Amino acid sequence: MKKTQGQQIYEVNPRTMIILPYRVGGSLYSEVLELGSHSISKFTPFELIKTSCKYFGANYDGRREGTRHLIGITHKPPIIIDPISFTYVFPTTSPLNPHCVWVFPQHIKDYRAADNNRTYIQFTNSESVILDLSLSSFNNQIARTSMLHMKFSQKMRKVEAKFPNAPMFFSPPSFIAENQMNYHFSSHNEFSAEDAEE
Repeated sequence: MKKTQGQQIYEVNPRTMIILPYRVGGSLYSEVLELGSHSISKFTPFELIKTSCKYFGANYDGRREGTRHLIGITHKPPIIIDPISFTYVFPTTSPLNPHCVWVFPQHIKDYRAADNNRTYIQFTNSESVILDLSLSSFNNQIARTSMLHMKFSQKMRKVEAKFPNAPMFFSPPSFIAENQMNYHFSSHNEFSAEDAEE
């Protein structure tokens, strides 16, 4: 597995599995596990989550409000990072808690109770972590994220049913925003009368 150190900016993507807090002296960094890579970022986990929301055209508060609207959850809410790739994440505790871990459940292969009221997680690439979180609390977060996914998918299906011929996320390749205009400048850098009429 490729490992990089000291990475400044990390943007969540469909390969992200988990973001863990990583202490370096008195500073809080992030340890990021992806399918096939492992990196350290000098930003906190919460900062990475907020930055990633902005990367996908939203902010964290907006994503959190979307969760509240869809499933009514305000405490430790799961959020949709990217609706196009269906990238979801949930926190293990309050996002402001320095021990908060961010889990991307789409990559979880298996999980079960571990010693000392913790939870063992195995990912689809066979990597594993043990979280300082009870199995019941972990199950609750999984259930909330599943509910968010279901509610969002239902909304998208309703839109698709109402507008069956409308592209959902991208315009078709033949779409043209405006007619192409040809510009012609005279030798004195002034528009011709013909161009002014256009």
